[in-house]
Amino acid sequence: QRLEDVLDLEDANQAEPLLERLLVEFVGDKTLLLIVENLDDLLANLKETGQRKLRAFLQNHPMTTLLATATSLSEAVADRKNTFHGFFKIHSLDPFTVEDAVRLLTRMAQRAGSDDLANALCSPMGRARIRAVHYLAGGNPRIYVVFYDFLTRESLDDLVRPFMKLIDELTPYYQARMDRLAPLQRGIIDIMRRLRGAVTIKEIARQAMNTSQTISAQLGKLKDLGYVTQAAALGRSNYYELREPLMRFCLEVKEQRGRTVELFVQFLRVWYSETELARLALDGVISLEQTHLREAMQRAQSERDPVCSMLKTEFQTHQDAGDHQAALEAAELAIQRDANDKESWTYKVQCLEALGHDLEERLACWQRVAEIDPKDAIAWAWQDIILSQLGRFEGALTASVKALELDPDDPILNSNYAWNLKQLGRYAEAQAYFDKALELEGEPKTAPEWIQRGNDLWSADRPEEALHAYRKALELSPRAVDGWRYLWDLLEEQGRYRLFHRMAEQVTALLPEEPRLWFYCGIANRCLGQFEAALAAYDRALTINHDLVWRRESASLSLLHPMTLSLPGRHAAALEALEVPESSPVPASENVRFRHALAHADTLMWLDRWEEGCAELNDTLDHFAPDLWTGESLDIITKLIAGTQNPAIWRRFIAVWLELFARHERLTQLGQGLVWRIRSLTLPWISDSVARTWYDIWRELAGDLEEMALPLRLLKAGVDYKATRDPQVLLALAQEERRLLEPWLINLFREEPDEIDREMENLLHVVKQRLMQAADAELMPRAATTNAADPPAADA
Repeated sequence: QRLEDVLDLEDANQAEPLLERLLVEFVGDKTLLLIVENLDDLLANLKETGQRKLRAFLQNHPMTTLLATATSLSEAVADRKNTFHGFFKIHSLDPFTVEDAVRLLTRMAQRAGSDDLANALCSPMGRARIRAVHYLAGGNPRIYVVFYDFLTRESLDDLVRPFMKLIDELTPYYQARMDRLAPLQRGIIDIMRRLRGAVTIKEIARQAMNTSQTISAQLGKLKDLGYVTQAAALGRSNYYELREPLMRFCLEVKEQRGRTVELFVQFLRVWYSETELARLALDGVISLEQTHLREAMQRAQSERDPVCSMLKTEFQTHQDAGDHQAALEAAELAIQRDANDKESWTYKVQCLEALGHDLEERLACWQRVAEIDPKDAIAWAWQDIILSQLGRFEGALTASVKALELDPDDPILNSNYAWNLKQLGRYAEAQAYFDKALELEGEPKTAPEWIQRGNDLWSADRPEEALHAYRKALELSPRAVDGWRYLWDLLEEQGRYRLFHRMAEQVTALLPEEPRLWFYCGIANRCLGQFEAALAAYDRALTINHDLVWRRESASLSLLHPMTLSLPGRHAAALEALEVPESSPVPASENVRFRHALAHADTLMWLDRWEEGCAELNDTLDHFAPDLWTGESLDIITKLIAGTQNPAIWRRFIAVWLELFARHERLTQLGQGLVWRIRSLTLPWISDSVARTWYDIWRELAGDLEEMALPLRLLKAGVDYKATRDPQVLLALAQEERRLLEPWLINLFREEPDEIDREMENLLHVVKQRLMQAADAELMPRAATTNAADPPAADA
């Protein structure tokens, strides 16, 4: 009755103290726990006066505890001038890890009395499902709770209804967040949603029909509130994008009704493996779900499995931390997801070795890798090592032969093969291969170790560290040609053609007697379009040593020499060189043979032996399996744009390529080649307008081909960047697409030296000093001997 009497008072100033007194009396000696969700909304509604009253109540009555959540720190809490600054004990909730999610969902199942589900969550399949949720949730605890209902769903039909329920639940959540914003702020979010990628302030202002200053101020507030994030800052332009992709997906649902929902396609892609998607395709499902399923299958065939990629990242994290058991679990989950992913098998065997598992178990893994990819030399090499350790030398010899056939110039493989020969009593043969291994290893000992480290770092996508490693090797041994080879290969891959050329010119001047360096100097000149200089360098290499016996250089020189001849239009001479019988004692690799056949067919076409060349190109694509070559091998693309600027000739060649590559299902490789050959746009006679015409013709002829969509986008970005030198043009690409061009595209056109340039200049300075010191040391004994033979002085 006392409460009712207070509520009947019309004067709020009278009612508030009475209500406060009633509440204190009611609580008595107990604790009053206030639980508030979205505290930022509450404080905003209370305004400054209400905030002061709330703080006064909390301070005057210590029996009261406030537990609150907020998506971000509002000004009332974060701003020093405001009421609640420094008042709360703030706990920032970090994004959930997979293990956090497992614990959360397991506890939810236990609280619901579902012991079967709790146990299932800890099984390999359950953890795989949780990883799928983790991929979509991105560590957001709210999303894990919403996805809890999915964990017992097995069929596609069972997934559709809860998924749409998920969308229905999330959409109001994000819509409520939108409703908290001022009208202009909501408009900014909607513009960014529609434009999808990173957007400049200027573009948002144009779309909103407002000033850049106003939009900039509002974006600052939206960033503080956790709605947007700054994606990049290029020059005077700042790029912004939505912080949570889920917000965009959910806000787009109304527009996508009846069509594929992007989030659902992504969900299917991570929830099911490619094999499971193919199986589901055989089931009868209603048309809408079939549309989503087809889209998910197409992505599964063209993209890496996101869950496998995530598991591999998890594996690496555990490996780096020394937790090999956890790393093994991640590898085995990846294998369950895709039993034909050889990388997952190699990860597993690394863990088995670290954990001391028996040799037979490790051998079985490497045999599986070889079944998946018979061209994997490492798999055969490890079978050789393990079989040798098991004393099965006949089997080890067979495996080492397989490995050596794939890479005859590898010193370790030669040494392993020699060891097996020795164990079987074939001593003379063994000695020959031991000698070859020592010759290939180079000198001194420490230099090859640094080179190997550089190779490992390069393989791990750590190119700057790899450059440091090669630099150390060459400082220790300037004559270690393999060091120059790998260093320059890496510079070439990164698009640092000018630096590669400058170094090659100086190193050949320092070591003019080394034929392999002249070979690389030829490549450097070829990259810059200096074809006559390249041919002269190749000839210089052959003059010094005509019997080149190293596989890579001999095979490549026999191919690059005629290919370079054809670039300035000397096609007849190129064909003659291509038809010279192979004289190298070391057989060419399958990749080189493919490139040779491709060059021969292409040269016939340039000599107007069109039908003959087309037939040979068709046979080449039919004969060589796609795992033997990549788009990088398609030198014919560079030859076309470098050899002529006639659009009619371009159309003729490109049309045939598209027809034949499509016939043999090799359009993906053709697209890779088109992207790789963006490097050709740096040739001095390729103007911006010529580059634009090159893109236009490719778009005209291949614009309708799905396999060429991404390559064409990347080619357009390359052409645009060549014309503008403005990194902003790359922001039109999705982040994963930008990574395919960065940083080598920027390096191609870089004019100002950077840190790598300066580091390489320092290397050249050290190398010059070392070579001069070595020359002086060689002369000193002669001088000492001459002095010792002089007759003694008369007064001695």
